[in-house]
Formats: sequence, structure tokens, C-alpha cells
Amino acid sequence: MGWLNGREVALRLIGLIFLLASAGGTAASRTAIAGEPLDEARLCLAEGNLEEAARLARKAAALRPSDGAAWRLLGAMELQQGQMVRAERALERALRADDPDPEAAALMAILWRREGRFVDAADLLRKLGGAAEAEQLAGFRGASPFLQTGPDEVRLDWVGSERRPVVRVLVARRQSANFLVDTGASCVVLDRRLAEEIRLPPVGSAQLLGAGARKTHGKLGRLDSLQLGATEVRNIPVAIIDLHRSEQRSEPFDGILGSEFLRRFVVTLDYPKRRLLLRKAGTHGIAEESSALADRRIADVPLRLTPGGLVVVPVEVASREKLLVFLDTGAAETALALSRRAAIRLGLTALGGGDPYSGVGGRYLAPPILLPEVRFAGFSAHHVLGAIVPFPSRIERGEGLPLGGFLGSGFCRPFRVMIDFPRMRLRLTLPQKET
Repeated sequence: MGWLNGREVALRLIGLIFLLASAGGTAASRTAIAGEPLDEARLCLAEGNLEEAARLARKAAALRPSDGAAWRLLGAMELQQGQMVRAERALERALRADDPDPEAAALMAILWRREGRFVDAADLLRKLGGAAEAEQLAGFRGASPFLQTGPDEVRLDWVGSERRPVVRVLVARRQSANFLVDTGASCVVLDRRLAEEIRLPPVGSAQLLGAGARKTHGKLGRLDSLQLGATEVRNIPVAIIDLHRSEQRSEPFDGILGSEFLRRFVVTLDYPKRRLLLRKAGTHGIAEESSALADRRIADVPLRLTPGGLVVVPVEVASREKLLVFLDTGAAETALALSRRAAIRLGLTALGGGDPYSGVGGRYLAPPILLPEVRFAGFSAHHVLGAIVPFPSRIERGEGLPLGGFLGSGFCRPFRVMIDFPRMRLRLTLPQKET
């Protein structure tokens, strides 16, 4: 089987994002011509009308079962919703219809990796040109990735004075370190010095794309274990970069827990109490506090998970204009950041020349903006100070959804934020003492 394009492995930072696979071309273009169901599906996707886009993609696949593009789009959308069986079935149809189809193959590799089928994913990645990640995943042969032992639930207090969730973790049963809980990252990341201290051998290099769209480089590896409280997780794929140099923080952390790790749990970030709660998938979930759903202080929405592992939710800004954004708990002060494209579409202008920010790839400027109102999941915030950030096109249009920005820890701070990855739901709870 031949493949048309190589596959780029990239690490990207807004908080921090390790892109597992690029399925470029899945995102819709506004220039698509309406009329055919597939074209209409792409137009709906470009507008953020995800339910209608999925309905039209299913219609297109039913009308033209030999059309690989329809099956590929349907598979991508099922994958975003966590419908793994349906996604795999659709992607298999896409690969049978159009062989080779590197976009469908890249999505299939992501699906297999999410299901823990690392060896299958590695075989496919080699054909796509992803030799480094293929070598990393092939090293898990005979070992179950993300194997959990210990209690079903663990609670950890945040450490330090950081305004984002940082917890203490035991690494490889020998070294304690501070880890950032970052939904803007899609894998576990280790600082280079920590990797050297625990003698973690790299298995390959990866190209990294940091905040401000600047590139740098890192390594891939396999970590034996992470222990959070009494819960231990074994056999973890990681990326290794120089976190201390890149972020230039007064309180540096030594690692990052991204969505590939977090999605094994129901994750609650209690910002008012500065506490992390992790529950094993399948033990509890969104049913918790169900008796209080009628309370206006609780809001619950579906989430989508992009190929790169971003947790995507809808918001309303600027006179109820709808926008898809991802949740980035690694962004300490930011409430809402918008891409330049989204800011222009919403008619927002910068308040100044730009405030300096640091991230992987170096420093960049983000001009401040003032949003009269931001509505999310039934909650409304007024006079929100945000920023315009230089989004790489791989984030804005290369993740299969038209992403316009991100919500950071600055927005989340009044809430208990529960991310139910097994059920693909996000819940915000405002404590009773808040107004």
C-alpha cells in the first residue's frame, strides 16, 4: 500500500498541545459549493453547525457509499464525539473506497492509539512516514498502555501559588515533581532535565510548534509510571522538551498531564478549593449531582475531542455570535483568547500593541481586547478582558473544526469544572457562595 503524504508529528503550545496526527483537509472551507449533501456538510462544519454537518455526512455516505470523502468526514466527526465503533467503521469504508487515503489513515491511527492499540497504530504510522512515533508506540508491544492500579478515586491539592492547576506527582517510582494539569496538551510531557534525572531514554525526535507559531524540537519516549496519590498509571507515552527554558516562569513545573492521560478519568478541577479530583472511567460520571441539575448554578454541555486532543466546546460572544473554542487549563491568566480571524469576524479591535507571553517556541505578543459579554453553558460573564493570539493554521483550521480561540484558567477560576471524557460532557458548577 502506498501513501501520498508523510505524517508530521508536532507539539504545539497555547497551553501546550502535542499533535498526535494531522488529518489536514478535514476542516471545511467556506468556499465549498452547496447542493450536494457532502458539500452542504462541509459548509455546516465551517459554520460550526456540528449536528447538521454530521446528519448531512451520514446522508452523503448513504447516497454514495463508494465516496471515500463522505466516509472520511463521517469518521472524523464520529471520532470527535468519542463514537469509536462508528468512527472505525466509517474510516474502514473510506480506506476501502480510496486507497491510499492518508487523511483517513491518519485518523485511524489516532483512533487505534486512543483505544490503546499501539502496535496497530505503529504499523500504520510507518506507512504514513511517522517513523519516530511508530518506534515509540511499537515499544509498548506486550504492555498495556495507561494501566491503572489503586483506588477508583484520588484527590490532590494544588501546589504553589500558580493560578492554574499544578499537582505533585511521583515519576517512575523515584522522583517527585510538579505537573501542570493542562487540557490544552494532548499527551504527557516531561521536562528534559527530569527525563535525564530518571534516565529515560528517548526513542525519536519530533517537530514542535509552540505558541506564536514558532517551531522548536523535542524527543519522544516511554515512561514506566506516574503516581498521583495512591493511584499509579503505568506504560505512558511522553514527549520530552525543555519546559524551564521555554516558559521562563518563576514557579516552573517539571511535567504536563495532557488529554491522552486525562481522558482515562472523569476529571474535576475545583478552582475555588484548588483541588484536583480524578475518578477512573466507568466508576462514576456526569450522573453525579444529577439531583441538582435544575439548579441554575450548574450547566452541562457536550464536548468534542479533536485529532490533536483539544477539548472543544461552544461559546457565544459579541451579540450571541457562536464560536467553537477549546478549553486550555494551562493558560494561567487568560479568560478568552481569540484568533485574529475570529476577532476580525466579530468586529473586535485591540486595546493596545500587545502584552508579552512566553511558551514553547519563545515569546510572542498578544494584543488585549475587551468583550462586552461571553456566554458559556448557561453562564454569562460581562466585560471580559481577553487577547488576540497568533494561532497557527494547524490549530485554527487543521483540527477538523473551525476553532476560533480558547478558554483559559482565567475564565474557569470561579467554577468547579468537571470533564467527563467517557461521556464526552463538560460541566461547570458555581459554588453557592459565588454570585
